[in-house]
Amino acid sequence: MIQFYLPIIVVLILLVIITFFTLKRKSNSFNNIKISKYSYKPKTSSNEEKNLTIKTVEYQIIKNKNKILPDASIIVPCRNEVNNLKNTINSLMSSKNSHKFEIIIVDDGSTDRSIEFLNDFKYDDVILIKTKNAGSAGSRNIGAKEARGRYLFFCDAHISVPNHWIDNLIETMIKHDASAVAPAILNMENDFIVGYGQTWNHTLEIRWLKEKPEEITEIPIAPGCAFCITKKAFYSVGGFHPYFEVWGKEDEELSFKLWLFGHKIVVNPNVEVKHLFRKRHPYHVTTGNVIHNLLCIAYSHMEYKNLAKVINFAKKDPFFSSAMAKILLNKDLLDLRELFFKNRVYDENFFFEKFKIPFIY
Repeated sequence: MIQFYLPIIVVLILLVIITFFTLKRKSNSFNNIKISKYSYKPKTSSNEEKNLTIKTVEYQIIKNKNKILPDASIIVPCRNEVNNLKNTINSLMSSKNSHKFEIIIVDDGSTDRSIEFLNDFKYDDVILIKTKNAGSAGSRNIGAKEARGRYLFFCDAHISVPNHWIDNLIETMIKHDASAVAPAILNMENDFIVGYGQTWNHTLEIRWLKEKPEEITEIPIAPGCAFCITKKAFYSVGGFHPYFEVWGKEDEELSFKLWLFGHKIVVNPNVEVKHLFRKRHPYHVTTGNVIHNLLCIAYSHMEYKNLAKVINFAKKDPFFSSAMAKILLNKDLLDLRELFFKNRVYDENFFFEKFKIPFIY
C-alpha cells in the first residue's frame, strides 16, 4: 500500500518545495542579491592606485543588470522621492534615443516607499541599488561604479526629459571635444525660468547663468540635476568627492576639478530638461553639511591664500567650528589634496580668471 502512495507523496513534497522557494524569491525581491563595497581609490599619474585609508560604504544590488550592453548609463540617486521618482523613471524610459541606455537607481535609505513601484514588471530592466547614508556624492559614485555605459548621465529624481536628449548631449561632447555637457534646465513649474549652467559669486555661492547662449558654450559648472560626462573623464578626476557630507556642492566640486585637470564642460542650450525645484529637502540637511563641503573644496583644491579667503567668510557660519574640525582631523584628506595638486593641469586661479569669477579680485 505504501509503495502505491510513495510516488504521489514524493510529487507532493516536490510541489511544496517549489512553491516555497518561488514565494520566498518573490518576497525577497528587495533583499540582498549582491553586497558590494564602494571605496575611493584615486589614480596617480602612473596609473597605479594610491592606497588611502578611507570610509567604505556597503551597498546592495537588488535588481540585476540586463544583458544588453548600453552606450549610456543614467544614474538617479534617490532618498524619499515618492511619486517624483516614478515620474522621472517613466520620463527616462519613454524618451526616444538611438543610443542604448540603462537606468540605475541608487536608493540611499528612503523611508517613504519611493521604490515600491519597481515591483511592477514594466520596470524589470531598471537596476536598483540600495545603500544607507552614502550621501548625494557617495550615491552617485556607487551608481557610477556599477555603470556599464561609456557615458554617465547623472540626474536628480525629480526631472522630465525630452526625446533624443541622450543622443544630442553625446553628440555635443564629441563634436566640441568636451568631457562633460549640461542641457538647459527649465523650472518644471514655470518654463520661463531657465538656466544655462552655473557659476560662483565672490563667496563661492552658486548662481545660475540666465542668458541663453547662441551656440554651444563653455560653462564653469554643470548643474547636478542633469548632466553627462564621459566615464573616462569621471574616473580621471576620481569621481565625486569621497568626503562630502549628505548634500551640497558635489556638482560644483566635480566641475571645478574637471577644469583644473584640463577637461572642458559645455552647455547645449537647445536640449531642455525640466527640473522640480523643491522648497525643502525630504531628508535632514544642515548648513553645517554645506559648509563642510565648501571647506572640503577649498582644502582639496586651493593654495594657501585662496584657502584662507574661504575660511575667512565661512567662519561666520555657526557650524564653521565643527565643520573645520572634521576637515583638520581627516588625515586622508591631506593625502588626497596632495594627489589632486600633483595631477592637475591648472591652478584654481586659472578657473576664476577664465570665467571672471570675482573671488580673486
